[in-house]
Order: sequence, then C-alpha cells, then structure tokens
Amino acid sequence: MSTARQRSAEKAGFRYFEVPLACGANGKEWVCPQRGDTLSVERAVLSHLEGYGWRGFWGEGGLLLNLIKCMSFPELPLHHRLTYVEAIYAQIIAFEKEKVPVKHLLSALIEATPAQVQRNFTLMLDRGPFVTKRSSITTTSTGSVLDFFPGLEPWMLAGLFQVAGHDLLHRIASTFARDPYEYRRGWPDLTVWKDGQLRFVEVKAPGDSLGQSQKTIATTFRTPLGLDFSLAAVVPD
Repeated sequence: MSTARQRSAEKAGFRYFEVPLACGANGKEWVCPQRGDTLSVERAVLSHLEGYGWRGFWGEGGLLLNLIKCMSFPELPLHHRLTYVEAIYAQIIAFEKEKVPVKHLLSALIEATPAQVQRNFTLMLDRGPFVTKRSSITTTSTGSVLDFFPGLEPWMLAGLFQVAGHDLLHRIASTFARDPYEYRRGWPDLTVWKDGQLRFVEVKAPGDSLGQSQKTIATTFRTPLGLDFSLAAVVPD
C-alpha cells in the first residue's frame, strides 16, 4: 500500500523509491553505505546509488547550471568567471558592455565542445589572483567556483555533457532562460547517470516533503523535456 509521501511525490511527477540508511549518532547525518563514515543525507543516498553503478553530483542544480554556463561561452570572459549563470541569462549585469544576448548564449551552447567546457571550468576553478579592470575600477579576485559549489569536479561536467547531449541541454537552457532566477531554485538534490540514463533525484529524510519550488521545476522541465525525476525517501535502517 502506498504512503502519503509516495502519493504526494507521484502526483508531483516524481517516481518514488525508498533507501534504507543507518542514522548517525547526532541524528542529522547518515552512515555512508560504502565507507561507514557519516555524511549529509544527500551524499549518503548518492553513495547508495554509486553502489549500483550510478555516478554524479549531490549539489542540487549546481552541476547542470555550471555546465550550461561553460557551454554558453566559446571562451569564458574573465569578468564572468564567478558570475552566477542566472545573472548572465537574466542580463542582470552591472556593466552594460558585459551583457551577452541570450540568443548568443544559446547559439554558443548548441555548438559547445567538451574541450570548451573543460577549458572554461578550469578558469572557474582557478583561484588566481585575477585582476579585472572596468573603466576606472580595478578589482582583484581569488575566489573559485568551489566556494559556491563545493565538490564539483571536471569529470562531472564531462559526464553530464556526454549523457545529456547538445539537444537536451539546449532545451533545458532555453526553458531556464525564460525565468532564470525562478528556475535556479528547486532542482533535485542529485544529478546522476549510468549506461546512458540520466536521472534527477530529490532526497528526503524522514519528515521532509516537497517544496513548491521543487514542484515548479518538475512541472516546467520534467514532462515537457522528458526528464526522469525521482524521489528517494530515506528509511531509517
């Protein structure tokens, strides 16, 4: 018999499955199925899926949106090295000359190469220092994309690029461009792939439920683009 959480997930468009995990001593972390250490619930579920051959990233839409950013520039400008992709696509940029029309971003994306993605992501990883001059203003930055998306690695962008392909990523980016700040929020916790299959997995610990932004993303992207959205309900083992 289905539970209320299962029915709610399926109504929102998520396939439902349960993941048995042992809870850590503090009640907020969970035991990694493969190594035995304690992790956040998202990383513990990712470890569970890795045991079945899945690979991916646990940081909500961080992997997908950073891949879109890397694909949107043949050469990522230094001044956009740490700019959020939603600001770039929404054209909310302080300096007018640094704005790039969305149609140009999408044109670059559909022509992107793996080498381009890796080159742009390497620039985003690099802590510099980088000196940027804008009119009479000179700034020095030493930050990295890892300050905002810890754990992202180049192989993850390469893997997602390969399994999703240009067409799907272009359709996702085109929909994202309609309302970048709204569609920045609510992506499932895990982006994983195996044997050519791509899945977006929302992780819920006991007592958690889907938020409105998560339902919005599912409605906007899942059915129109044929994406696989799942909800992993953690069951204390």
